[in-house]
Formats: sequence, structure tokens, C-alpha cells
Amino acid sequence: MSLLALALAASVATAPVQGRAVVECKVLPDGHLTQCRVISESPAKANVGAFALVLVKAYRIPPGDRRVIKGQIRIPLRFMMP
Repeated sequence: MSLLALALAASVATAPVQGRAVVECKVLPDGHLTQCRVISESPAKANVGAFALVLVKAYRIPPGDRRVIKGQIRIPLRFMMP
């Protein structure tokens, strides 16, 4: 499923207006992410973190990505209104 399709499938109620989130995930050998959790979000309780978790389901991390440390990656996301 494409990133856009995942985003559209998310409930309108969970879509943030704007904000930031950092998600930490375990990276599997094939580049898929698992065991993702929200490390931080701003503004608090604005569903920014929940929406970020939906989006990272479509991420694939290429082999040798320098952001992967001890099998984990932190992904910062910023949401802005156009």
C-alpha cells in the first residue's frame, strides 16, 4: 500500500493539523520497521504521534542507512498545512 493510501486510510480524527513527532522503530534485515513507538510529539495530545505511526508503516530503510544505530532508527516527522 502506498504512503498516500495509508495516510488517506487514517481517520480524519487522527490527522494532525500541524506539529512534530519523533518515532523510534526496530529495523528488520529486509528494511521493514517493527515495534514502533512515539518518542515525542508536539503539540501534546494533538494526535500527531498517532498519525506518524500510521505513516511509518510504509517506510523501508535501505541497507547501510547511517541513521540505524544498534538495529534501531529514530524518524522525525513534521506536519504542516499547505
